[in-house]
Amino acid sequence: MGDKIIFMPLGGAQEVGASCYFLKLGEDNFLLDCGCGLTRGIRFAPQFPALLKTPYLQDLHQISHVFISHAHVDHSAALPDFLELNDRAAVYMTDLTQEILSAQLEDRFDQIRQNISTVAFMQKIPLPSMEISFHQAGHIPGAMMTLIKFRGTNILYTGDYSTFPTQLVGAAMLPTEPIDILILCGLHARHPFYRSYGESDVVLKKILSRIKYALQRYRTVYCQVTQISKGVELIKLINKFLPNAEIFIDERVMKIVRRFENLHIPIMNEHDRPLIFFPQKPSVILSTAPPNFNSGLEIVNGDFSLHDDFAATVDFVRRVNPKICVVVHSPPDQKFYAGTTLEQVLINDPDSRTSFVFPETCEPFEL
Repeated sequence: MGDKIIFMPLGGAQEVGASCYFLKLGEDNFLLDCGCGLTRGIRFAPQFPALLKTPYLQDLHQISHVFISHAHVDHSAALPDFLELNDRAAVYMTDLTQEILSAQLEDRFDQIRQNISTVAFMQKIPLPSMEISFHQAGHIPGAMMTLIKFRGTNILYTGDYSTFPTQLVGAAMLPTEPIDILILCGLHARHPFYRSYGESDVVLKKILSRIKYALQRYRTVYCQVTQISKGVELIKLINKFLPNAEIFIDERVMKIVRRFENLHIPIMNEHDRPLIFFPQKPSVILSTAPPNFNSGLEIVNGDFSLHDDFAATVDFVRRVNPKICVVVHSPPDQKFYAGTTLEQVLINDPDSRTSFVFPETCEPFEL
């Protein structure tokens, strides 16, 4: 294969769920993330066997390294599945990602602990034909971008990133080197009407206003979160905007809260406590479990986005200005059918040099 660069999504191409991307650099084989997905309550993993139907691999043990961008389950939770197929692969992630992942995977984490090496931002790992370094991605604590310098070509995998600060982490910090190939987790790259996260975010404002209104009517709120790290984010937001609200936190989210606070990242205030018993006065119950709709509680969907919106995604790619942008983790716009994409905006930009690839799952590309 020499100097060839091959890219193939095993999941999470033009969809959300099971993000996992095969990258072949000459004779070296990598995975970028290793997540699972959920459809109609059914869990699914990346399509690892599809690699054995290509000319690129004869055995999954030929994959030597896995880089986990962050601890959200759609990017990390299939790691035990892959390591059952290849128990020799070296796995790299930050300390915080390991902390969050260990709480999320619980007993399954013990199966993979020995394969994991933790890395720091700006740390460099030299390999025989390349150098790899890691950069802050924003999004959630511990999230990292992976920069690979391979024989004169700079390849940046963003993972999920955010160019704005959140309640828990600062904005992404781009490497200073020019980028030739950008592998972009562009969730909203095809959603031109999606509005950004932050204090002005419509979804987040709606969550907080519904909680406030229910408490004013002396009702207890049951707020379900889809990701336990988002639960931590929501605790911080409620404490900021509704500082007198009592929050009762389920055990899965509390595990992450304790990990953060052990690392001197304060989350809770004096009104927050573990969910051990049903609260006797109006308060907020924060849980990953689905609610009982016959409970008489005020049910609030606690999901919100930690991703750049469409305009910010365009600005990000314009700023990086890679030769090639491979867009993944990018479902089509199902609501507006607008037909406007990141590519269509930048193709008319005279300063943009970028050509775009929107690969489908199990579709290989030579970059």
